[in-house]
Amino acid sequence: MSVSQAEDRIEEYRPISTLAVFAVVAGCCSVLALMSQVLWVIPILAGGLSIAAIRDTAVGRSHKAGRGIALIGLALSVGFGVQSFTVFSVNAWIDHSRARETVVQWHQAIRAGEWDVVHGFCAPGLLPSEEVEFDDPDHDGHQHDSVESRKLSEIKALQELPAVRSLAACNKITISDIVRGDQQFQGSLHVTVDVNECKQNPEDALPLTVDLWLNQKTQEEPEVGKDAAGFQNVEIWQIIRVDPSE
Repeated sequence: MSVSQAEDRIEEYRPISTLAVFAVVAGCCSVLALMSQVLWVIPILAGGLSIAAIRDTAVGRSHKAGRGIALIGLALSVGFGVQSFTVFSVNAWIDHSRARETVVQWHQAIRAGEWDVVHGFCAPGLLPSEEVEFDDPDHDGHQHDSVESRKLSEIKALQELPAVRSLAACNKITISDIVRGDQQFQGSLHVTVDVNECKQNPEDALPLTVDLWLNQKTQEEPEVGKDAAGFQNVEIWQIIRVDPSE
């Protein structure tokens, strides 16, 4: 091999860009953004590294190798980033729609005086209930009476809440805001309901704004239909807090 050929090979050799390697690794890790919004920083970081790697592999005659993997990293970061944003946006829209429908149905049940239905929308523990004690707790009749008494006590307490009385006095409600709950109610949706347009409200002391916190749970219920067999998972929204409650 001549000296000139060796020099040509040396000139043809280009080291792989370290930024390009980091970019493609970060691009692969961008799939984690689908798990949580907190991890959206990963595709953002991967995109920045990819752009820096593309510039690093295209500067002067002696530019570094790795432009292809830098472009792959950029494509992965953008793809997973857009996908995660779309998934969370669609899920948030679905959750807001179901929470809104739950509040509307709850208000309709309150207006119709269907208090068993109203109570069914409420999560256990929403209202404090007094424990009913009997001398013979093992008796089925006493146990049934205890459950019924507790339910009636909770319905009565529910009817006396100023927020519920305000909803009962209003023909039409306006849902002004739906946001995620704070640290105390993580995973729940905070729904703000305006009842200030009610003209049939006979008591000026009733609140004009009602705050509701809703949470979802999944439970198994029997399938419905001619060929139904077994159970299916059904998503249920429950009201876990009503404010003001005093």
